[in-house]
Amino acid sequence: MNLSILTAGFESSLLGQAIINESGKFLFINQSFCQTIGYAKERLSTLSLQAIIIEENENDMSNFQFILKKGIRQAQFQKNILHGEGFLQSITFTITDISSGNEVAYHIQTDKLMMPSNLRNSQQLTDIINERDEVRLPKKILDGIKDAVITIRLDGQFLYANEEAERMFGKREDELLEKNFWEYLELDQNKELSNKIYLLLAGEDYIEIEYYLENLQCWYNVRAYRSDERVTMYFMNITNRKKMEQELRESEKRYRSLVEHTPETISVHDGENIIYMNPAGNKLFGATNRKELVGKKLSELLARQELTRVKENNRLLLAGKKRVTTAIVTIKKLDGTMLEVESTSTIILFRGKPVFRTILKDISERKKVDDLIRKSDKLSVVAQLAAGVAHEIRNPLTTVKGFLQLFQNEESYNGYYLKLMMEELERVESIIYEYLTLAKPNYEQDFQNIRIDTLLKQLLTLTETHSNMINIKLEFNAEEVPIILGLEKELKQVFINIIRNAMEAVEENGIISVRVRNHPDDFVCIQVEDNGCGMPRERIERLGEPFYSTKERGTGLGLMVCYKIIEHHGGILNVYSEVNRGTKVEIILPTLKKRKKEMLMI
Repeated sequence: MNLSILTAGFESSLLGQAIINESGKFLFINQSFCQTIGYAKERLSTLSLQAIIIEENENDMSNFQFILKKGIRQAQFQKNILHGEGFLQSITFTITDISSGNEVAYHIQTDKLMMPSNLRNSQQLTDIINERDEVRLPKKILDGIKDAVITIRLDGQFLYANEEAERMFGKREDELLEKNFWEYLELDQNKELSNKIYLLLAGEDYIEIEYYLENLQCWYNVRAYRSDERVTMYFMNITNRKKMEQELRESEKRYRSLVEHTPETISVHDGENIIYMNPAGNKLFGATNRKELVGKKLSELLARQELTRVKENNRLLLAGKKRVTTAIVTIKKLDGTMLEVESTSTIILFRGKPVFRTILKDISERKKVDDLIRKSDKLSVVAQLAAGVAHEIRNPLTTVKGFLQLFQNEESYNGYYLKLMMEELERVESIIYEYLTLAKPNYEQDFQNIRIDTLLKQLLTLTETHSNMINIKLEFNAEEVPIILGLEKELKQVFINIIRNAMEAVEENGIISVRVRNHPDDFVCIQVEDNGCGMPRERIERLGEPFYSTKERGTGLGLMVCYKIIEHHGGILNVYSEVNRGTKVEIILPTLKKRKKEMLMI
């Protein structure tokens, strides 16, 4: 007989049939075998029979080789297999040795459940079927889940109900099997579930509805699937979720009412565009309605000089370096007028993404009061500065005067004392220079193109000799950064001051690291970090105040000048420090490209 005819007959068999070798690997499988165990032919060709059989213990699995023994004929074995759809199924295999010559092979057939001839009534058949594992196992699984599951015929007759369904309907399964589901639907007052179920009767395959059961006072998510002449329904109890949603809606309503009626401006933005603005914000910016502001770019609502600081504050929030940022910024109203406000920003989640919530307070009235106080305190401030300068100058002048009186009395000069006098006069000169720089900065010069990495290399070369003498290691690391615009002399003054402060803060064998990095949004970042003594937070907050210094003979004017120079360059100076861990000074300056963009916006 032609081999193709035999193959076609084997393939067309309604019984699952396969051929395996002595190790259990599949050599040939017909389509009925694949359908019975739920695997495609391509998948089975890579597996063995042992791979899909599930045994209760390892010993049973080790005995598998005794099943495939030479000369075996039509031997039947009932085994649990892992069905391709993920559930366990009990199958009876009939195995026959069909080896020929040196080629070992076994024929396997999956047998259908047959009713013995002595069973004459349906109850006996039902009991036999219910005792089989493929029936008991799904029921056991369904009884263990928290959702109510029922299966009905299209005429409403109950066919199955799990334990949760029994609790939901208040009846045992055998009692439900005598009932009609449509009788329960008649109790549905608003007909929502009834109307959905009728869609299944009209030919739909699937429906879903959230349904409230009055007698149980529970919410259910009902999902129903039609298969041939049956409908399987899942009732998932979502009462707790509904309560949480209701509480959330009420909480959101209260919060929205609070936000909408607060006199302060509350806005939400992503760093580029406005997402939300409350009614107080409409009034602040001079808008007639919210639509005029939502979607508008921040750059259109801020003064040009504020963009750098706002973006840097946003970066610190996103990086987790700060939880809240507060600053006085100038906003641009829709009519073009400028207004100073106090801005407080934090990070919140909006539709699963981090955004910024910014609260703005109009400080116009407060500023007027502050101006009056400032004018009244101006003489006091001048007096304070004058007293500070006088105090700082008087000490070295007292020393000089004492030595001069000594020379006058002794009518002779001492070289060592002259050296001390020169040092004190140089200190006086330094104080006067810093005071004049603070009072009248040299800003009339034009900015020039500066390679900041080259400038820092030059400065570190100058300070290297001194650092070696006091056993301090200087480390320098620079990325390739763009050119910046600035005054070279002024920037040198800043970096010399900061590096000198770092040297004074570290002990012998200390390390000072100077790094140049690219920074987001066309900025360059210069970091000077030491491993010195560090300082507490309250001292950091006072840095930059005149005549406040952490050094014994410091005036505080040097760092105050540094702040002013960096501000003039459109940059930001940040100080981070931790006691006994060290200090990091971070200077962020705009690149040439950034400054040109800002000039074009003017």
